[in-house]
Amino acid sequence: MHPLLMAIDLGTTGVRALVIDTNGRQLGSGTCEVNILPTATGFAEQEIDAFWQAMIEAAQCALSAACVRSKDIAAIGISHQRCTFALADADGTPLTNLIVWMDQRGMSYIDDIRQRINPPAYYDVTGLPIYYISSLTKLLWLRDNVPAVYRSARRVWPIANFMLVRMGVNDPPIDYATGSFYGLMDFRKRIWSRDLAETLGVDVDKLPRLVPSGTVVGQLSDRTTAVQLQLPLGIPLVIGGGDQQCAALGSGMIESGQSLISLGTATAVMAAVDEPVGDPNHIIPCVCHVAPDQWEMEGHTQASGIILQRFRDEFAAAEVAVARYLGRDPYALLSEEASHSPAGASGLLFIPTLNGSTAPIDYPYSSGVLIGLRPSHTRADIVRAIMEGICLENRWILEHMQNSGIIIKTTYITGGASKSRFWNQLHADILQCPISRVGTSNAALVGAAICAGIGLGIFNNVRDGVATLSHVAETYYPNTHLAPLYTKLYNIFREAYAALRQADIYRPLREIVKPLQE
Repeated sequence: MHPLLMAIDLGTTGVRALVIDTNGRQLGSGTCEVNILPTATGFAEQEIDAFWQAMIEAAQCALSAACVRSKDIAAIGISHQRCTFALADADGTPLTNLIVWMDQRGMSYIDDIRQRINPPAYYDVTGLPIYYISSLTKLLWLRDNVPAVYRSARRVWPIANFMLVRMGVNDPPIDYATGSFYGLMDFRKRIWSRDLAETLGVDVDKLPRLVPSGTVVGQLSDRTTAVQLQLPLGIPLVIGGGDQQCAALGSGMIESGQSLISLGTATAVMAAVDEPVGDPNHIIPCVCHVAPDQWEMEGHTQASGIILQRFRDEFAAAEVAVARYLGRDPYALLSEEASHSPAGASGLLFIPTLNGSTAPIDYPYSSGVLIGLRPSHTRADIVRAIMEGICLENRWILEHMQNSGIIIKTTYITGGASKSRFWNQLHADILQCPISRVGTSNAALVGAAICAGIGLGIFNNVRDGVATLSHVAETYYPNTHLAPLYTKLYNIFREAYAALRQADIYRPLREIVKPLQE
């Protein structure tokens, strides 16, 4: 029997777990949602206890579905959302909720950071633009707005570390890929930049130790947790990395010339690079990959899957009920509905910047926009426009990378939304290139499993792990007759975004909301 690995992904919308053998067979999986707390506009928080309960449930479901003996699990690998963190005391007890990556409370610090350090100089150290997504701006907000809590904190941890502490690991480190998105790491040297931290007034000693992905950081040693997880004591615990870098690994994006569209709550558009050269325009992040001695360029559509999730929750109660009755995914029904709308969504255009935009134009104040709505439009047109708008923004990011000198020969697609064959074909048609769907929508979990296998010595290196656990399921080719239409729509998309940005209508709209919250 092949050794078994468990992978856990602590994502934005919840926790997923997977039991996979070292021959690549996915034996069982489990999922449990975690909500973002309803707080002030621009704030996004999650409860650590909610993640803990979700992890327990997802792991139990994966084990039950796999029909295997828990004692045969050789190791656990963990991936998690990046930029999201909470403050912890010396015992690892959380002092705050998780501040989620999409939280915008730190936007007011962007100008201050730019005054303290030249943006190109900041990028040259961190590989990041100065933007609200990184942990840095949120950390500065906590320092200034809850100073007593900040002073008492001993660690700034991602969600994975709080789970590891409860599993029995003392003061767990983080991996380089995760550290890249703190906004304080030298991405070439893979160390915290003390000079940068001092310049910005951050206590570097609160930052966790940095280690490579695939590092064994401890064992499952807490008895209560072991009982809850239904796993034996002593199982090695292995750091995977940020969810998107793990998804890149699990998709096989480990060599220059390969790119990935990872469709999740947000979408990461990624390209592997052999050197930490970065974007000459200092817009697209260049960060450490979970693959050793590799980096990756990564632009983001800040809202993608979450848009359809909100549409489902607010406007698709009937589809949810029908899907439950038929045993189907409600997103599949929405995808089918969208397919009945013609290419171009009957002249409806959607700009999906519900959480602002960072690349190729950095403007965190932007919001989502639906343009061209007429009485004749149907709900199918709206759903298709949403899906097309996300594809258009992904194309914009990928083209910016290519214009910056990045060579792209192969483009993979993964993530929960890649289950939609219709949406995959939309990507091929709008990006006007072949799109290869990875053989699993659980690429982040596969990447975490590869890291676990490397930690145990089951795989010699990432290439060995990818060759064993990752494969392409199918490739979608663009419909050439749609190229003129989508090229025109793409140009309209960019022109519309630029016009809205220049008009600066978003900030006044935000100001209207503020008095209502006070």
